[in-house]
Amino acid sequence: MRTFQLVEVNAATPFERGLQYGRQAKEKIRAGIEDYKLLFAQTSDKNWNQIKEYAVSYIQLIERTMPEILEEAKGIASGAEVDMAEIMVLNCRYEITKFPKDDECTTCAVLPEASHENKTYLVKNWDLRAGIIDNIVIVHIEEPDGTRIIGLTEAGQLIREGFNSHGVGLCNNSLKSIYDSKGLGIPVTFLRRKVLTSRTIDEAKGLLLNAQRSVSNNMLLVSKEGRAVDIEAFPKGADLIHPTDGLITHANHFVVNQELNALDISPRDTRLKSLLLEKHGSITIEYIKECMCDHKNYPEAICRHPADVSLPLARRSITVAGIIVDFEQEIMHICAGPPCEGEYIGYKL
Repeated sequence: MRTFQLVEVNAATPFERGLQYGRQAKEKIRAGIEDYKLLFAQTSDKNWNQIKEYAVSYIQLIERTMPEILEEAKGIASGAEVDMAEIMVLNCRYEITKFPKDDECTTCAVLPEASHENKTYLVKNWDLRAGIIDNIVIVHIEEPDGTRIIGLTEAGQLIREGFNSHGVGLCNNSLKSIYDSKGLGIPVTFLRRKVLTSRTIDEAKGLLLNAQRSVSNNMLLVSKEGRAVDIEAFPKGADLIHPTDGLITHANHFVVNQELNALDISPRDTRLKSLLLEKHGSITIEYIKECMCDHKNYPEAICRHPADVSLPLARRSITVAGIIVDFEQEIMHICAGPPCEGEYIGYKL
């Protein structure tokens, strides 16, 4: 059974936390850097030095807005004994690879009115290139103020999504709008890491709505109190999606303002919503797992498998991980690879 490496971090300063992370995940971080070198050599008109220069250009804005998160990234670089510019490439890969961009991910929130025994869940199938699966890590952080965070990410990146001991959870989907550009904004990995320090869903929402951005991203916030909001953010604004029937589902297209879409509309969000409604009021973790294994509309299915044989296997789209956050039990259930082929393992916050 495939599993992901667990990186456990507990230190007094952001740099020291990054240092611990970098040391534990050194091999996977270095493998991830080599993977992106190969990917960009195959897909980009920029050489590796130019790509590093572009990633480094984000540092000044990050330094002004969230210096403590930048310090954590510097610690990761030091711990892994790699160049900070290369860590910046890993953490800016979303921005770098936006042009062009494949679909990524299906997310949902299941709130008390829709679930069995009034539970709250945050759910995601993370779709990306098959080549990154071996370089994914689970990161568990304990901060000096007692905040605990657990999440999933590519080794060398800050936590991409997960939840914290204040009961705030975040999952994300790729979006591409007609306004996306190669200008500067807060890279999404830095923003997500900052959000996961939030003490309330409203604080997290404020961070997401007010961040400077040059590319679009969809961000689903869920709290242990049974609240949820989905934010379709783009360079010129953001639209909110609130739960209906205690549910929110999302894929990789704008729902509120569809004229913003620069990608085709995916059927995955409506398919997941219809599956969840079949068990409305009695949705369990086991049923969610079943839904996330769904293959209808293949290759545009909720559970994705490599389909484009014209691409090298490492570049084909696949569900690289499945996530289910159980806020009541404070457990993050994680499946390595497509849920139909793997097993969810529970990790305690």
